[in-house]
Amino acid sequence: MSLVLYSYWRSSAAYRVRIALNYLGVEHEVRPLALVGKDSDRVRAEYRKLNPQGLVPSLVDGELVLTQSQAILEYLAEKYPAAALLPADPVMR
Repeated sequence: MSLVLYSYWRSSAAYRVRIALNYLGVEHEVRPLALVGKDSDRVRAEYRKLNPQGLVPSLVDGELVLTQSQAILEYLAEKYPAAALLPADPVMR
């Protein structure tokens, strides 16, 4: 599996990406992070290497790391065009 999504259950931005991945039917792994408390994953050095901001979501596709939900959604829409996230008609979008 090449797609890995770092997520937090209360993040609306991460939730949007999870919806898109499931809607597109893309196989992926979700790695939940704890973002609350002094021992949170967000402040750990390992995750900060992946996303220096320490925020979610982060999508990893091989060597590519995307750390903003809008950029992730645009990437997914272009990588998996067969199951469009948005209507082709600009008025309907």
